[in-house]
Amino acid sequence: MSTLAAAIALALALPGADAKKITYADVSAVFQARCCTCHNGDKKKGGLALDTFSTALEGGASGTVIEPADLEASRLWELVSHSGEPNMPPNAPKLPDAELDLIKQWIEGGAPETAAGAAVMPKKPKFDFKLDPSAVGKPVGPPAMPEGLSTDPIVVSARPNAIIALAASPWAPLAAISGHKQVLLYNTENFRLVGVLPFAEGTVYDLKFSRDGGILLASGGRGGQSGLVVVWDVKTGERLFEVGKEYDIVLAADISPDRSLVALGGPSKVLRVYNTADGSLAYESKKHTEWITAIEFSPDGVLLASGDRNGGLSVWEAGTGREFYDLRGHKLMITDVSWRLDSNVLVSASEDATVRLWEMQNGNQIKSVNAHSGGTTSVRFAKDGRIVTTGRDKLAKLWDGNGGVQRSFEPFTDLALRGLVTHDGTAVVAGDWSGEVRVWNAKDGKRLGNLIANPAPLSVRFESAKQAAAQAQAAADAAAKELAALQGTATAKAAAVGTAQQNLAAAQKAVNDTTAALTAAEAKLKQARAAEQAAAATLSTAQFAEGRLTILKTEAARALASSTTAAQAAAATLAETKADRDRVLAETALAAQSATAKLAESSNAQSTAATATTVTAKAASAAAQAARVAAEAPIAALRTAAQAAKAAVPTRQTELTAASTAKAAADKLVVEKTPGVQALAAQALARKADADALAKETQGQKATTTAAANP
Repeated sequence: MSTLAAAIALALALPGADAKKITYADVSAVFQARCCTCHNGDKKKGGLALDTFSTALEGGASGTVIEPADLEASRLWELVSHSGEPNMPPNAPKLPDAELDLIKQWIEGGAPETAAGAAVMPKKPKFDFKLDPSAVGKPVGPPAMPEGLSTDPIVVSARPNAIIALAASPWAPLAAISGHKQVLLYNTENFRLVGVLPFAEGTVYDLKFSRDGGILLASGGRGGQSGLVVVWDVKTGERLFEVGKEYDIVLAADISPDRSLVALGGPSKVLRVYNTADGSLAYESKKHTEWITAIEFSPDGVLLASGDRNGGLSVWEAGTGREFYDLRGHKLMITDVSWRLDSNVLVSASEDATVRLWEMQNGNQIKSVNAHSGGTTSVRFAKDGRIVTTGRDKLAKLWDGNGGVQRSFEPFTDLALRGLVTHDGTAVVAGDWSGEVRVWNAKDGKRLGNLIANPAPLSVRFESAKQAAAQAQAAADAAAKELAALQGTATAKAAAVGTAQQNLAAAQKAVNDTTAALTAAEAKLKQARAAEQAAAATLSTAQFAEGRLTILKTEAARALASSTTAAQAAAATLAETKADRDRVLAETALAAQSATAKLAESSNAQSTAATATTVTAKAASAAAQAARVAAEAPIAALRTAAQAAKAAVPTRQTELTAASTAKAAADKLVVEKTPGVQALAAQALARKADADALAKETQGQKATTTAAANP
């Protein structure tokens, strides 16, 4: 038996061989015997070398020839099995079935390098990855957020890694932070870790969300050894595909808005663009003379920008790879590029300290600002056209669309490396060389919180979260109790104000009542005095009339007597005879008596009436005087009561003012205390939610471990 046959028999015919993992070490004997005469590191016929694991997976000039776990898509299998042209080896019969079976099992098993190594993830997506161009942009339905992803870090280091890559979802409160062998996903509203994505291939150097926010792209690797681009589903955390097997790290990468292309670059100085449909190379450019350090597709997918370590900056037609513009102006390394949302303006950052804006109609520079002394490390456009930058001066800055600085945020303790504006434009996130990631309010520059770039293991965070939740709840309860006491005081002060208001109202009513009573009494007294004066006048008039009547009565009697005497004398003088005289005298006397009687009767009647009038007037005068005296009696008391009532009002007013002041002070304390209490309550709820989420994840992790231990 030949050495090759023995090796194959050893790989396939041992007991339990059906469970043995076929590795590159097993198939390398077949490659050495059948293929490496032409396909080795020296000859590389067709650009393909099969003498090492890495070159075998890299493929040749026409692209990859091995698609791990996908036999039908593997060009190598097609050629060696003679199911496709040209047949391999050339001008020779098909390989023996045992050798073909060995190659088949190796590819179907994920093409691992060693028995201890993991199967290589297939680069070809399991579905049509390209989007309809009309669907590019805002997603239909809720924006993608991680659901049920593990938050247990893959690596926990003594100190955080430098924040060399940072990205934000364009539609959701989600930020991705680079790390060694992992990518951390954070909710930028509550600063909660919502997912950890494994990147076993090494260190992540660049992160980009797709334009619809549904997938996340990471590029990186191991310096001087390997590099690639990995794409995950944001919601599920599923690793969708890999692309670009490089011999060195991938420093920059991006995915086109329609998800059809992935562009990457790094120390190889070659810009490579791959089709996501099958992982094949669409085109490449070797124009850059130094490491490629920045790459980004325009939002409309028409153009692709790339920058290098020598200050070179180029714009390409994304679909064809033809050069569109060669943008010259930067003197040192391009650290970042970003497109404005309308795809009409490109902004670039450089270690020469400048940030430059370029228009895409003619490729002219429209603005250049010295953004950060010592060098600008990143630049990002926000949706509204504002720009955020970071630099070696330890600062993150926010600029308007015309290049005018709006705000410089508090300086980091080390070099500021990456910055961005969140999806809604309300916050700025930036990280530095020491691994600190801060979140600021974009409007006022106040720091809102931090995102932890080196989270503790799940078990440690769970215990810390439980303690934090308990402490937060205790603080919230104590604050609520204190607030309740303040509210009780405020209620009591409000009741005191009510009582003081009632007392003041009663005092004012007493003033009104006593004043009204005094006014009425004084009016009544005035009326009584007027009545008394009128009665006195009437009495005086009656008495005058009575006296006058007596005088008139006397004068009338005297006049009557005088006229009678005169009449008698006249009659006696005129009478011719004594008899006539006697008759005349008798008649005169009779007339005088009659007149006297009538006068007496009339005088008596008038006298009686006058006397009666006088009596009545006297009685009325006495009554009026008595009424006046009665009206005068309460006046003094009412005046005293009115004065007392008026004197009580200022006291009641002072009491009300004091009560109102005390109530206002109590209310102020309640108002001042309430936001803090509400914040503590919200914090307690948030801490409880954190603890509950970590408890659920811990239980799930334990269940998975138990299930694995007891298959």
